[in-house]
Amino acid sequence: MTMIHVCYAVSDKKGNYTKYVGASLCSIFENTKEWVTVHFLHDYTLSTDNRRLLMQLVRSYGQQIVFYDFEKLFKKRFEAFEEKNAWMKPNLKKGVSQATWYRLVMGEVLPKVERLIYLDGDIIVNMDIAELWNEDTGENGLAAVPDTVIQEGHYSLMVQKGLCKEECYFNAGVLLLDMEKYRQQEQLLERGAEFLKENELIDYLDQDVLNHFFNKDCRLLPEKYNTLVSWELSQKRENVGACIYHYAGKCYAIDAVNNYHRLFLTYFTKTPWCNADFLGNLARNIHQTNRSLMLTYANFIAGMHRIIIGEETEKDTLTRMLMLKENEKFYTLKDFNKKGLRLEPNEVIIFFIKQEEYERVKKNLEACGVMEGVHFLNGNILLYRDGSQDAKILRES
Repeated sequence: MTMIHVCYAVSDKKGNYTKYVGASLCSIFENTKEWVTVHFLHDYTLSTDNRRLLMQLVRSYGQQIVFYDFEKLFKKRFEAFEEKNAWMKPNLKKGVSQATWYRLVMGEVLPKVERLIYLDGDIIVNMDIAELWNEDTGENGLAAVPDTVIQEGHYSLMVQKGLCKEECYFNAGVLLLDMEKYRQQEQLLERGAEFLKENELIDYLDQDVLNHFFNKDCRLLPEKYNTLVSWELSQKRENVGACIYHYAGKCYAIDAVNNYHRLFLTYFTKTPWCNADFLGNLARNIHQTNRSLMLTYANFIAGMHRIIIGEETEKDTLTRMLMLKENEKFYTLKDFNKKGLRLEPNEVIIFFIKQEEYERVKKNLEACGVMEGVHFLNGNILLYRDGSQDAKILRES
């Protein structure tokens, strides 16, 4: 059988990120018949427990894993790099770590690996990864998927400055690499930093560097090899398929109804991280979050008369659930828009409407000087946790 080489780069200061890599690995092993060697690039933040659980998971599938401590291997080099590029530090996005740069030097520690798939830690491989492995790379040894979100939202400063064609800008979360050709680009780390400084780029760092050096002759792959979950959700696409899903932007939730969230949970629950301790912490964190929401609601309505905005079909349900008093009102959004806003000092509005409608109403209300959390509230947070809350609960459990 073929040996497929897969690589991850992780820095995990709080010790709660490695479990996502575990779910990613599980998804590979569950769907792939070939042998897989995992190359795990890390620093001092890899805990003994997480290392043990990684080994336990990999061995349970009869696969193998190799660890590379980049802090030891490149200690002086990264110290010199950070000193020379101190200009970056004040402008870095929250959560950016040294591991961001590891893929730029990984060719130097993998001399015997001829072909490699690099994956971000927030990837779920819901297909046989051998299909990607057997794809061709470009002339320069790299193949990747165009970045849909950046192309649709025009978010890349590198593209805006004309340094890369928008339709060719790729997402670096999934890379297929011919390592012999990849290694021909020497000193990628240092040359990449010079490129970023020269062009005042700070938003996508290593992704911009890789696009600068490899964009021209790389091969652009079909979207199924790096499908951004945030984009799928924004487009109201509900069905999952044989794809590699990228949960960039913390698109995780404790939601078995949504197919993308359920897919992640399907693989995560098969990993050794999903144990009694995790489930206990998860239950406690959900309880604390719900309690916090109820306290927020109680403080918001204290001494106030409520105006409820919702669907006509939900009027009876909301009236009973909220125990509305005779002097409290219920309107549909259509009636509310006709009536206009005339809030008495002792009145607050609670909306139970679709999220996109709420965002539109919120924008209009705030333009009139009406404040969320003071004069109005999104009632759906009392019924459903939003994605950011769920992502935080999962991360901290």
